[in-house]
Amino acid sequence: MPDMFLQSLDAADVLHPITLKKRATAAEIHADLSERIARLAAREPKYRGCAAALPKPLHVPRDGAPNWTVDGFPDLQPGCFTALVRIVDQARLEYELVAA
Repeated sequence: MPDMFLQSLDAADVLHPITLKKRATAAEIHADLSERIARLAAREPKYRGCAAALPKPLHVPRDGAPNWTVDGFPDLQPGCFTALVRIVDQARLEYELVAA
């Protein structure tokens, strides 16, 4: 008798958690990126002097995808590109760019 109250769950019945992104201006996101790069540079001296460009909005963002990117890394030091891309990618997952 108790079995009648249990339902089998399939993939359609499982609730997916809602991920809310922090909303920030380009200057706020840039400041966060700079802090992350500075923390990395404190651990690894080869990253000193690396920086990310100011975030800019994407012209046609996709649903659920980040709505901003950076135009590169000024003063890029040798061997830093991959680590900086990871930092920016992580921030793009965390932040939504809003107008100032």
